[in-house]
Amino acid sequence: MNWTLRIPRHACSPRGTSRAGDLWRLVQEAAVLASEAVGWNNERYRENRTAYVVRELRGVHLREARYGEPLDTRTCIAESRRGLVLRRETWVADVMRTTVDWAHIGPTGAPQRPGPEVVEAFAVTPAEPVHLPGFTPREPVALPDFEVVPWFTEMDPIGHTNHPRYVDWADEALSRHLAATGVDPLRLVPVAESFRFRAPTHAAVPIQVRLRHIGDHQGTTVHDVEFVVGDTSVCQGRIWRTLAV
Repeated sequence: MNWTLRIPRHACSPRGTSRAGDLWRLVQEAAVLASEAVGWNNERYRENRTAYVVRELRGVHLREARYGEPLDTRTCIAESRRGLVLRRETWVADVMRTTVDWAHIGPTGAPQRPGPEVVEAFAVTPAEPVHLPGFTPREPVALPDFEVVPWFTEMDPIGHTNHPRYVDWADEALSRHLAATGVDPLRLVPVAESFRFRAPTHAAVPIQVRLRHIGDHQGTTVHDVEFVVGDTSVCQGRIWRTLAV
């Protein structure tokens, strides 16, 4: 399935280029449009008291996109594990390539095998998943913790924090560290990222964002990131970032 999508003005930095989290919102929009195209829109999921939520995402940025640039975007289901987990591949022009595992949940929010009408709707077109860049490991160095408190007005249709928000928070934590060390955080450029979600987060509940610098590769720094609520690790990930010259 193909669409031409655009980066909106609010998704661009003062350099006029797209932020990583907002590119992930565009990828999510392609997934929503694809689901609607096969008969499963938000209202139908709501009526059936089910949904697909992101369990894991992996993405590689090939270049930065600019405000208003038309981006030919295509997406497909590359693998279905009896409908319980769908692996969706998305190509955003020559800007970004992503792999996302979507897990089917029931009324309680727990994983639940979908009915045949869901499984049959999502035809499989085999495709290779994203391969993340390598790097040279180094002795981990912890960056200062960054606390965020999600807003009630940013909860998604399922009532929890939407997955691109975690990318925003990781980049903000790194940006604040750069600013504290005298580096302009607006120079930050996304190279790749991966996140695995273990539990949802909700409005007004503080989240600790913990970054560790774990490696480097040809001008790219690599950081592990963990999101912690109380004593619970709700998401773990890794970001590859460089700086614009």
